[in-house]
Amino acid sequence: MSEVAKNPLGPAGHNVRRTVRRLREDRRWSYVELSERLAKEGRSIPVLGLSRLERGERRVDVDDLMALAAVFGLSPEQLMEPPAECQNCHGAPPPGFICMKCETTGLPARGA
Repeated sequence: MSEVAKNPLGPAGHNVRRTVRRLREDRRWSYVELSERLAKEGRSIPVLGLSRLERGERRVDVDDLMALAAVFGLSPEQLMEPPAECQNCHGAPPPGFICMKCETTGLPARGA
């Protein structure tokens, strides 16, 4: 029997996890390196926590978001944006669909 999350990640949470994974891999940082950089920013997230974060099994709180943004040299808003560089969907798949390349979920139309 599969467990359903009581408070599943929303679109912004999924964007953060995908962006963190992409940026970490692009910079060729291990989980240990990212964890050490976060600790220097005053926000410790252990290796297991980072792995769970990237898999969508750990939520990012505001303090995590601020530290991650500082480590990557971005604003918190930039970590939450959809991956516009995806050549498949440009970060905006149709409502109700999920891009098979970047995993972005199409948001339902407003008022729907």
